Amino acid sequence: MIGFEWALEGKRPGSYDEYGLLNWSDGRLDYEVFEKLRDRYTTGTAVDLPQVTIGTAKVSENGEISHYVVLAIREWSGHHDFANRRIAYTRWFYVPYEQLVDRPVSYTALYTAFAALPLEPRPPLTVDVPPYDPEAVSPGPDALSAAALLLNGRPVCVVGADAVPMIDRLRFVDTVAALLPYGTRTRFTAATWTSSTTEHTIKLSFARYAPEGGQTVVWGHAAESVRDQTASKLCHQFYTRSDVPVATMVARLARGTEPLSLEKDRPKVLKLVELSGSAVPEIEPSPDPPPAPPAGPADTTVAYRNGAGNPFIEALADALMYAKDVRGAVEELARTGTTPTARQHLQRALLQRNCFRGVIDARSDASVLYRRLVDAAFPLEDMGRRSSQDMADALICSDTTPETVRRLLTSLMGEPPPERRWTWRALNRRARLTVTLAGTALLIVVSVVAVFLALGDAGESSPEKFAPPPVVVQAPAEQQYAAEAFAEMLRRDGYAPAIETLDPATVTPRAEVPTVTIAYDLDVLRAVSGGRYSGRDVRAELQALGLSELADLRVTDPDVLLVNDDIKPERFLDHPEKGDEVLIRDTLGAEQLNALRDRGVLLHPSSPEDISRRLAEHSADAAIVPESVSAYEGYRPSAVGDLPLPQRRMVVLVNNAAGDGIKQDLLQVTRAADLGHAPPGDLKAAAKALIDTIAPVVEPATLEEPAKGSNSFPYVLFFVAVAIAFVAVVLWMWGPDRIGGHPLSSKPSRRGSR
Repeated sequence: MIGFEWALEGKRPGSYDEYGLLNWSDGRLDYEVFEKLRDRYTTGTAVDLPQVTIGTAKVSENGEISHYVVLAIREWSGHHDFANRRIAYTRWFYVPYEQLVDRPVSYTALYTAFAALPLEPRPPLTVDVPPYDPEAVSPGPDALSAAALLLNGRPVCVVGADAVPMIDRLRFVDTVAALLPYGTRTRFTAATWTSSTTEHTIKLSFARYAPEGGQTVVWGHAAESVRDQTASKLCHQFYTRSDVPVATMVARLARGTEPLSLEKDRPKVLKLVELSGSAVPEIEPSPDPPPAPPAGPADTTVAYRNGAGNPFIEALADALMYAKDVRGAVEELARTGTTPTARQHLQRALLQRNCFRGVIDARSDASVLYRRLVDAAFPLEDMGRRSSQDMADALICSDTTPETVRRLLTSLMGEPPPERRWTWRALNRRARLTVTLAGTALLIVVSVVAVFLALGDAGESSPEKFAPPPVVVQAPAEQQYAAEAFAEMLRRDGYAPAIETLDPATVTPRAEVPTVTIAYDLDVLRAVSGGRYSGRDVRAELQALGLSELADLRVTDPDVLLVNDDIKPERFLDHPEKGDEVLIRDTLGAEQLNALRDRGVLLHPSSPEDISRRLAEHSADAAIVPESVSAYEGYRPSAVGDLPLPQRRMVVLVNNAAGDGIKQDLLQVTRAADLGHAPPGDLKAAAKALIDTIAPVVEPATLEEPAKGSNSFPYVLFFVAVAIAFVAVVLWMWGPDRIGGHPLSSKPSRRGSR
């Protein structure tokens, strides 16, 4: 029996939610671990399910690292969401590698056992898995090529297997893994299907075509590229020139259970493969494994939830040693120093790794990175602690500490510089004369400004006591009729409306004053939700941002598929291939894009400006754009049947600063007329005529003006006070008992004592 932990990914039937974790087991691993692994092994949206993804995880607990083999099964749930789209469930299973060391099993056996379990397994979380059978492994030329190419350190993609059943592809993955030492399964990742347009770090995958930078193996055929690099060439020779049967070779490799990396431990992997195919009866037993090597950026240690201090910081420190983005890794490590305990762990990491000088010293910004680490690990408030002082002393005394770090720590450990107290003793006669002249000039400037301000106050009346409250009305250029109607209605109800013409692509409703926003829902909702809007109900998000939808102007703008006049639309809808991508706005959300991809459309998200430019230049084959901006020469709208194209809806939004009075005024206008279709002629005059039928003009009552000049600032008194203070300072500086001596001192000067 093999123990495991699990998690279930999907969405609730009929919901507006995006995909996420629905439930998980209550064991050593927690939600954060499951969420990180879920994001790490993204393969895209497959139509043909089930599919299987194989991954790995490392958990650091009390300084010891535990490896996990991860198996994800993606299958249709039989349910649909709010848009009647099918919902797929991904069942994640996590098996401790230590359970497989003495009893190896295959990925196919794990899949068969886990697939038979209910969606949410209940304790005891154990499953019966048949043992590993080397006799069942029969590698073909494609499997031998794939296993050898993995030693080059780049992903391998198998193409030409679209019609091959998933279980046969999984057996192929098992065969490739069986040709490598069993310990490489602590780093081995694979997938029976991946999207050709999805970026991923999976080592062995199946796709329609290989991604850029990957190595290609055609299903059923040997790969000529195995001879291009030394590692794959040697490994392939070991396979093809073996002195023993394949079953014996696989059985020997299955006994090599020491955790290994195909990249970092490549010489050892090649040696084990060579020995497995030699005529010797057994592979020599492996020595005790050395300390686990630092995890690289593609193999990040997942922190155990109860190890909030040392394990997490150690994992980040290990990752920094191999990080591609060194500056980002330094910043991430420095941010951990939020508590005294965390800073002690950070100090220890600096000492043990020589302040990461192996990756920082050669950089042009080395001094900046060293200072960031020292500031994070040794803040000034911690330097009174004995532990911080001891660690700083150890770094200063170490010969391997970078000189920049040594200088910074020496400065922190040293006595603070004496505070310089400035007194009049430092001012000689020339300095006092300079201060006097500068002060006189400043006094003249102040007096002139005070006079002008006083005159200005005398000639201006105070603002009216009852100023109308301001209201901002935002609307795109094509909806000025609605904006004028709203503004006129608000003006007659005692408000001071101001109309702002907004760009629909960058609309951002204001929050500090009462604001009415007229815009398409896809534009404004995308702006306020950070681009995450994708057709779901976001009323709760709007409310959290202080906005609410008041009315629908019954104006829609559906998207259309524009196709070049020289191209048939079927090219983009019926099994499109590379080069058949359709341009679409990058402002749309993930679920809208996935709905189109589920229908087989290859999408190329671009900015609206770039799409307009390419359509105008006639350099695009097809694009999905709003119908209102679809008039381009050389393109025609295509009938797309039930293709789920986006559709914009013109809405009226108000923020929380808009009171009930404003809302009632707006509702009166929207109920009385069709604002979505403006009449011909002067829009402002037409808006006034409309409001005349709703709220006739009523002359306002005359208000008594407040007295003038009652709030004037006493600039004259202020000038007099400044002048008196300045004269007092000058007399004090130039007093008879201070000329030639030291001000602020009752002692005679040395010059006078001689």
